[in-house]
Amino acid sequence: MPSLPSQDPAAVRLAVVIPAWNQPGLLPEALASVLGQEGAPPIAAVVVDDGCPSPSTAAIALHYAAAHPGRVFLLRQRNRGLSAARNAGIDFVLQAFPDCRGIFFLDADNRLLPGHMARGWAALQAAPPGTGWFYPDINEFGGHANGSCAGDFSLLHLLVLNYCEAGSLVRREVFETGLRFDSATMRAGFEDWDFWLQAARAGFTGQHVPDWGFLYRRRPESMLAAAERQRDHLLRLLRERHAPLLRPAALLELEAREAPRFALFEVDRPGLRLFLDPARPEEAEVPAFRRRLLQAEQAPGAVHAPALCVFAEAAPLDLLRRQGLLAMVLWWAERLLRDHELVALEIAAAAAPQLSFEVREAPEDGIAGAALLLLGSERLLRFAADPLSPEVASLDAEAPLPRLARLRLALPGPVPPPGGGGALRLLQAEIAGLGRLRQAMAGLPRPWRVDWRSSRRMMAADARAAIGLGATLPRLPAPGKRDIGFLLPVFAFAGLEKVVLRQAELLRARGWRTHLVVAGALGMDWGPEIGRSFDSVTLFAGLGEDWVRHEIGYFGSALSRMQDHPGAADALGALAGCDVVINAHAVGCHALAAPLRRLGVRCLAALHLVERASWDAPHGNPHALAGYEHAYDGVLVISDELRRWCIGHGLPRDKLLLVRNAPGHAAEPARIAAALAAREARDGPLRVLFLGRLDAQKGIDRLAALIAATRSPGIAWRVVGRPVMQDGAAPLLELPIEPPVQAPEALDALYAWADLLVLPSRFEGVPLVILEAQRMGCAVVTTDVGAVREIVADGEDGVLVPGGLPEEAIIARFIETIGRLAADRAALRAMGARAAARAGALTWEDCMRDLLARFDALVPPPAEAAPRPVPAPVAAPVISGAGA
Repeated sequence: MPSLPSQDPAAVRLAVVIPAWNQPGLLPEALASVLGQEGAPPIAAVVVDDGCPSPSTAAIALHYAAAHPGRVFLLRQRNRGLSAARNAGIDFVLQAFPDCRGIFFLDADNRLLPGHMARGWAALQAAPPGTGWFYPDINEFGGHANGSCAGDFSLLHLLVLNYCEAGSLVRREVFETGLRFDSATMRAGFEDWDFWLQAARAGFTGQHVPDWGFLYRRRPESMLAAAERQRDHLLRLLRERHAPLLRPAALLELEAREAPRFALFEVDRPGLRLFLDPARPEEAEVPAFRRRLLQAEQAPGAVHAPALCVFAEAAPLDLLRRQGLLAMVLWWAERLLRDHELVALEIAAAAAPQLSFEVREAPEDGIAGAALLLLGSERLLRFAADPLSPEVASLDAEAPLPRLARLRLALPGPVPPPGGGGALRLLQAEIAGLGRLRQAMAGLPRPWRVDWRSSRRMMAADARAAIGLGATLPRLPAPGKRDIGFLLPVFAFAGLEKVVLRQAELLRARGWRTHLVVAGALGMDWGPEIGRSFDSVTLFAGLGEDWVRHEIGYFGSALSRMQDHPGAADALGALAGCDVVINAHAVGCHALAAPLRRLGVRCLAALHLVERASWDAPHGNPHALAGYEHAYDGVLVISDELRRWCIGHGLPRDKLLLVRNAPGHAAEPARIAAALAAREARDGPLRVLFLGRLDAQKGIDRLAALIAATRSPGIAWRVVGRPVMQDGAAPLLELPIEPPVQAPEALDALYAWADLLVLPSRFEGVPLVILEAQRMGCAVVTTDVGAVREIVADGEDGVLVPGGLPEEAIIARFIETIGRLAADRAALRAMGARAAARAGALTWEDCMRDLLARFDALVPPPAEAAPRPVPAPVAAPVISGAGA
């Protein structure tokens, strides 16, 4: 190449940095391709000799520098690796060429076609300032593959695949922020991938430049081949360095912005809506969606289309939103569509105040009456490929469909009537419309480059899988809100559940979004309290069975098997969107705490009591937790007695937080006063109440003996409850059993009716039923077990029967106490009044004050939260050579 006139450094607008190590025979081709650029502004080439063992490298670069003064420069340094060589070139360019607007990185074995830098300059000039770098397609020489990198830039895609070639043009402003290539951690490879992620975290985006003229030499043995041999190791390093980008909340935000997961078609509503979170949809036009779907089929690495399509009728969809169940239904459908072609949802009215959720495979009634139909977009495309096929025609039949999953959700209260086929007709119309557009697009030319990248439809799932997550609940973080999940094994409106309801209600009033996750059942008690306390409800028991193993647990306690369970990734996905998760006795899920904490979720365990086995040995949830304590940020206990137990069993004191119980529902002062006044005025039989589960823990056999011994004209009994543990003890009672009540007014009416609450339990925590009865002025006689002593002062506002006596003595003491109080109503009323004063002073606000402070320390309120960290720039290298 003939010599060119000398070039003033002040005129340089673009620079090409060429790291050189042991490729002296190819370096002249790279330099010649830079010097041969046409139509570009002034360019300088900077060769960085990275301690090359061949003297020819420096000699060739010096020859070019002498022949083209001001256009070619040589830097020399001891061997420090590719990243350090690029950084040396960057620092030189920034200092030597004050008006240089961009730096292109060209490896010594690659080339540029003559118009390359002119097209790069035009792209840089036209792009907005936030566009930090410009990347090419891969045009190979030496090999035969030509790879396409077309499509809009996607950070989500970049998290799972580096499709930005190191041979890219980077805007000067990127380097002026201090960003450099990592010359330490990523020295073995993937340093360019790491740099693009650094730039993205600093707020820059990339831009593809089509037909740019970059030529990539591919040889079977190269630095890239060496890096691929260490791929797993390098990926781990990369993910550790960029963990903030891989936090579940960050991934959800990216997915919502770049790759909405769902396309929703609604009956009687024009257009469609695209969303990740159904609460934040974007309107779209059907023709544009169809075209995009077909383009994504043709170029899956370049064009994104939603992975899942939903066809729905309006009324059931609105019901699911109002009840906080839509995210759960979508999450279940996403999981089921891995192995099924179609998911149909039916909503039915429940006979009892309970929610039930059922999953059936290939049901006999096909999709008849379905309110929602869900299928993958790939499946929709296959239907559209042949809209007249028997497979599509069979959708009309009320018969089993192969690979169909039918969900049945039963809810109390009014529900929409069974679907009238509108969702199916909408699906069929979309199949026909897609089919027509496919035919119209059949003759269009196809790209000649191979789209080698993974599908954008799957990039969010791939990114989640990289951090151990399966399907995540489609729920985005809400501005100014924090999310907390309460994880329970079952939900049956017992004491533990009522504590969780009150805690969630208070947190919701303090600006948190609250979520109930039930791990052990596909059903739960349901009532208005759910909507007041929780923003969403998720049931995931169908992920698998046998999550708890008892035979080899820590000191004989239960052992969580979730870490080895195939459903664990999906279970994590149901919880990973929370800032805080409280595990309240879900023993099978203890193994989820450690991976959740690695994802940035704060995890706490809640303990309510030490259970006892059938042979009266201490056993249960606290014992199981002791084996997993290190995985939790804290442990909530409801009593001093339980706190002492935990300390005695090795749980750290500073992890234990005392959160006492208050009554399980609010009561109007007038209602309390009326109950106290009515009790003062009445006479007649002593009214004795038992309210609780009819099982061995509550001493149901003892209760039967008490009733048999005391039931008389002078003592009237009422028993309210139901068997929960199914231990067969309930039939011991010889009087009618009233069903449990949930409404606060009905509960307070029971307490107001009673003069005395009797609770002959074998073990307890801090029973809410005692606090609720006390508040209404009802005295309590109970066994002195658990932490009952902390809420009942013996002889002052109740009577405690020692729990360590022989069975006969315990029953005799209860009988004697009931008889004594029946005979001395004045003492009983005074006891009740003192109980009302004690329990009436308890509030959840006071009980949770320390817990709220702990939450604020673990997850600062949004206004006080620190901004997401940006990685510190890698220190610039010392340049050990001179430019010529």
